[in-house]
Amino acid sequence: MARTSFSSPEANIVVSTDGYFDVYPSSGRLDGDKPAYRGHLAELGAGIRGGDDRLAVRPGSAVLASAVTAWSDLHGAAAVRGDLGRGRDGNQEAAA
Repeated sequence: MARTSFSSPEANIVVSTDGYFDVYPSSGRLDGDKPAYRGHLAELGAGIRGGDDRLAVRPGSAVLASAVTAWSDLHGAAAVRGDLGRGRDGNQEAAA
């Protein structure tokens, strides 16, 4: 499993080749900090998640960087605030 970090003003996003990404506040984090949100790669857009639910593009690709930036611009601040629930870790908010 490889993890690639992306930083934006809204959030720090760490993408895993194993099918998920973690969202942390843009301020510094300590080892052991839990993510504010954990998402599925499919949330980043078409073509990012492969048929086996793993990363379908190279971790350092421009395609992945663009997808993460677009997601962060739309959802990063909400994810850090907790507005999206906790994500795929099983603690997501119930649908209203």
